[in-house]
Amino acid sequence: MHRSPFLLPGLAVMAVALLFQAIAALAAANTLTPQEQAAGWRLLFDGHSTAGWHTYGKKSVTAGSWKIQNGCLVLPPGNGRPNGTGGDLVTNAMYTNFEFEFEWRVGPVGNSGVEYLFTEGEKRTANFYPGDTGDSPVGFEYQVLDDAPHANNAANRLAASIYSLVTPTGKTLRPVGEFNQGRIVVNGNHVEHWLNGRKVAECELGSVELQRIIATSKYQHYTGVGVKRATPIALQDHGAEVAYRNLKLRELRPSAVRTATTPAAVPSTPQPAAALPQAASSITSMQAADWRVWCWSKKDNRWVEHPLDKMTVQIQGGVLTARNTTDSNWPRAILLYHRARLDGDFIVSADYRGQLESFDLQSADGGNQRLTCLKVPQDKEWHNLLLSRWQGKQTAWVGDAPAALQTDKAPAGMKGYFCFKLRPGETVEVRNVRVQQGR
Repeated sequence: MHRSPFLLPGLAVMAVALLFQAIAALAAANTLTPQEQAAGWRLLFDGHSTAGWHTYGKKSVTAGSWKIQNGCLVLPPGNGRPNGTGGDLVTNAMYTNFEFEFEWRVGPVGNSGVEYLFTEGEKRTANFYPGDTGDSPVGFEYQVLDDAPHANNAANRLAASIYSLVTPTGKTLRPVGEFNQGRIVVNGNHVEHWLNGRKVAECELGSVELQRIIATSKYQHYTGVGVKRATPIALQDHGAEVAYRNLKLRELRPSAVRTATTPAAVPSTPQPAAALPQAASSITSMQAADWRVWCWSKKDNRWVEHPLDKMTVQIQGGVLTARNTTDSNWPRAILLYHRARLDGDFIVSADYRGQLESFDLQSADGGNQRLTCLKVPQDKEWHNLLLSRWQGKQTAWVGDAPAALQTDKAPAGMKGYFCFKLRPGETVEVRNVRVQQGR
């Protein structure tokens, strides 16, 4: 006999309702709303395949490792080591400024993480865990954890922490077996971790406070942690079963990049000052004393320092405006950020707009040696640029895109200064200069 669903006992009706809710939730997983699409979000996992991902150090996903179950990326239990049956799952694409949202679920004693700000294939000598072969990411990590069985962990190693560095505060963690919502923001040098709709941890890359924390952490012998870079995103294999879904990312426009502090204004008529000592590990500054003008001397066949009057320079509201006013006696001029003499590993970034021939690493001795990025945008929009040398690799970025670098007799370890090169009559505005140097 057909039985009307309206005659089912109350518990059965509730069970059916919960079933339909579960089906509806599953149908909505791994999809984007029209509003999210319009805002620039895109899925990193479609719920059906591992397209766009690979195992760390491999060209594809290792067979028998991460599986797809009920619309989730699921890692079965294993030994959690690079030479095991699993391995960290890494995006093929790299990102610079972004928001990354994801849902994660662990079982009892579960342990995993979302890793970022690392360079795949980067070799190191320090060991970070038993069995470390150097074949796994080392960078920032959003800790994914069942907190209760790990109550003896340091507070900065619990769920949603910036692992081993920044302790989460004010968090609400859902019970084991339920999905939590995670969110990572990397916006310029500002980093945030969110858990279930609330910001719980943040830091500033290159800040004195972060450098102090790193210097007393497990990362003290590795200078790569906390360095701004283009990065893939990795889902960590820590040996325990874990599930991820609703992995979505939105890249942030360079104009949206923010910094922790706004440089103070200085007098609009700057005066030359004595040379400053070598930079500390992190600098944020916009003062007249930090800048020099070098003009090309045809007689001496080298760059020579001149007062700032070879360019019209003023600083107001944290923005430096410079115009090249050289004449035929000094046919070319460059504006140097003289406070930081770059030696070894470094990363320097700034925002600019206007006319700019190139941005460069210029040899500190005034010789005609440089690492240069040409063909940069020249318009009225603000553009973020980045120049770095890390473990022998030299890179440049304009906005979120890599830029071609050229060398002019520049040795790989050349000491130098960050500079902007302007042709006569050209004008450029500069703000938010930040320098980090490896220890």
